[in-house]
Amino acid sequence: MDEMKQEVHNDEINLLDLVKVLLKHKGFIIRFVLVVTVGTAVVSLLMTKVYESRAVITPVEAPAAQSGLVAMAAQFGIAGPQSSNYSEIVGLLKSDILMQKVMEKGKFYDVLFDKDDLKDMSANEKMWEGIRLLKDDILEVKENKKSNIITVSAQYRAPAIAQSIASTTINELTDYMTSEAKRVANANMRHLEAEVTRAADPFVRQKIYSIIAQQIETAMMAEAKENFAFKVIDPPRVPDKKIKPKRILMVAIALVVSLFLGILLAFVREHYQRNREEWKEIGKMSGLKRFFRKRLADKERNT
Repeated sequence: MDEMKQEVHNDEINLLDLVKVLLKHKGFIIRFVLVVTVGTAVVSLLMTKVYESRAVITPVEAPAAQSGLVAMAAQFGIAGPQSSNYSEIVGLLKSDILMQKVMEKGKFYDVLFDKDDLKDMSANEKMWEGIRLLKDDILEVKENKKSNIITVSAQYRAPAIAQSIASTTINELTDYMTSEAKRVANANMRHLEAEVTRAADPFVRQKIYSIIAQQIETAMMAEAKENFAFKVIDPPRVPDKKIKPKRILMVAIALVVSLFLGILLAFVREHYQRNREEWKEIGKMSGLKRFFRKRLADKERNT
């Protein structure tokens, strides 16, 4: 029983010691928190505002009536009609070829770079600088397979340019996918037309004509472009509010972190003050004091 009372008494003493340390160094803690918090607020005010323009798209499913042509087309060595592949669209949005087309189509080299940035660079070096800038700093692709949607966002300090980059990316994705679809459809039709001349069975010829009709339909739909490979649910718009910097969040985090760090430093200071003589002795034993004195003396002689 006495041991338990003694233990509780010791805990109370330790807690009181901690409170005394905090009260003793409260001025230091307050100054430290104020400096860090105000400094963070000033830095956040000096940071460049960043705006984001977003587009939401979803792949277009192929009509159910076309599904029966897949096996039929495979018999003649060509790819049957397929719906737009989710992973294919995401892969294209992250591809270097699309980034290159976006930079060239939108003429963003003159907008995103200063003249001196691309000075003395070859065309190939400029191309890669533009690709890296878009992929690493501006464009972002977010996937939501559960909802079958893809979000394409462009972040830049000028709202209109952010919207232009996002819009150009969607347009170039449409152009690239439709041109590829037309190229494949035309190649398939040429192959099928050759197969028709060699086919003797009227039933086989009828199959081939059905597939040719489907390829013509695919080429016509690709020519129209509207909702061919994907549907734009939410087109990119010019943003009116910044997304960065989040000043309130930055200041709040700085306040909390600086408070904990200030308390920690207060205990470090208290420990050093109570054991100052021991730390001096450690310094003498380590030889660091003599080392720095020697370095200082050598520096004074050289000057």
